[in-house]
Amino acid sequence: MAALGATVRIDIGALAEPQRALVAAAWADAAVADEGSEDAVVTPLPDVSEARMLEDLSQRVTLAAIEARRGELWMLHAAGLARDDGTVVALVGPSGRGKTTAARMLGRSFGYVSDETVAVDADGRVWPYRKPLSVIERAGEPKVQRAPSEAGMRALPAGELRLAAIVLLDRRDDAEGEPLIEEVDLGDALAELVEQSSYLADMATPLRTMAGVVAAVGGVRRVSYREAEGLVAVVGSAGGFDTGAARVPASGFDTAASRPTQPAGVGVGYYRGRVRDWVELDDPDRIAVLQVDEDGDGTVRVLAGVAPELWRAATGASLDELVAAAVDAYGTPEDKDAAAAVSAAVDELVTASVLEFREARWRIREDVAWTGEEDRVVALALTRPDAQPAAMEGSAAEIWLALAEGEAGLDEVAVRIAGRAEISVAGIAGDVAAFLTALAAADLVEAR
Repeated sequence: MAALGATVRIDIGALAEPQRALVAAAWADAAVADEGSEDAVVTPLPDVSEARMLEDLSQRVTLAAIEARRGELWMLHAAGLARDDGTVVALVGPSGRGKTTAARMLGRSFGYVSDETVAVDADGRVWPYRKPLSVIERAGEPKVQRAPSEAGMRALPAGELRLAAIVLLDRRDDAEGEPLIEEVDLGDALAELVEQSSYLADMATPLRTMAGVVAAVGGVRRVSYREAEGLVAVVGSAGGFDTGAARVPASGFDTAASRPTQPAGVGVGYYRGRVRDWVELDDPDRIAVLQVDEDGDGTVRVLAGVAPELWRAATGASLDELVAAAVDAYGTPEDKDAAAAVSAAVDELVTASVLEFREARWRIREDVAWTGEEDRVVALALTRPDAQPAAMEGSAAEIWLALAEGEAGLDEVAVRIAGRAEISVAGIAGDVAAFLTALAAADLVEAR
């Protein structure tokens, strides 16, 4: 089965012939002629009712497809509808927001992409998932699984599908008249988009990916409506959306130029906390950061006021340096003491783990390629088009390999080297600090 660009094979070997026929009928629109090498295999439950088997199978195929594409695509919990030109409108919302009902209604006028997940790759291409629709045909009875074409959904247009619009659904019983379309600031939309995304933390640069897609399609809209019938005009060209899909640059979202950089610090000061990704927002000046907990759940915080400049300056800065940076960026406040205001803002950011007061932690940058062992290492900064490979030998190679063991503070790096070379920590601490600073200037390591 074709699902989000992955191939999921349904193993029906344990099913009786009537059950096999039901599976084949329900998944007819997702079947591929020659599956070749599959990304996942799903086995239906054999000893349950047919309705339960098909419902469970749909859920398991979805999970297998999402798992197979994790980290590769932005996967939105959304319904997708395709116009005749291949442009796709994603209707985003949690369960109960009217997404499936809208997909069933609109799928009669537009190509049915999915009522479950809209998956977008780094070039803005949408990968369809024409899973069965869960339909209540008789009150009080289990839902039945119908192939989209059997349920009256239109086929997809020929060729690639490309995202054209991101719409946040807001179904309201008190909505009157035609659906109301409103533009939503990215900073206001991010929290909902993050909540409705799968495996966001596995993406290389999740927030910047989202920001790139949103910019490519002209922003995020929210549609307040009462009945799904009213959304036909919204999805169509008369609904206020550009009928063309803007393309994301061919280089994708994770460009070297977009990566954050920090001057190397060697002492104790304020540093940025551990965030998965961040993106700058304009008008007004804000920074959105994505924090991910141990369970992989993401939280977006939008830094406003003086917080954006504090974030930018938190590269080992003292409190006085943060005050100076804020005043330089925003001017001296007329109604309050600058130092007191910045101190209060810093305390809030520390409490939220956005900033940390600590020693610098050093690590090899993710955008560096290197090879070597023991007495010789060669590294290349991929962010610099004109960069030449840097060869390190002797003690320099020892420092690099010590850092390759994992992120560490300056003293910890010195201890690792001392243990490897059987020398005293005190005798090498200064040299280690100087060498790490030079590597940071060459974009090979970073302090954070």
